[in-house]
Amino acid sequence: MIEAELTVNSEQGLHARPADLFMRTANKYKSDIQVCNLTNNSGFVSAKSILKILALGVYHGYRIRLCINGQDEKEAAVKLSALINSNFKE
Repeated sequence: MIEAELTVNSEQGLHARPADLFMRTANKYKSDIQVCNLTNNSGFVSAKSILKILALGVYHGYRIRLCINGQDEKEAAVKLSALINSNFKE
């Protein structure tokens, strides 16, 4: 299992296009990928569900935690972290 804490610096947070891109990237992997909003102290939700990601209410500057478990967890962690750190390629 891999865990990572990241800051979402995208102006849109994890809403609309960034949330969709995050979910589509997560769905490329077989691993179980969970995400929580550390800023609001939310519980973990599936990173493979757009509705659950949007419900987290992650805005600009919020901290999130990824929890990834499975056969391709390392690759998933690298790609999702890079996506967030690149501000969703904005």
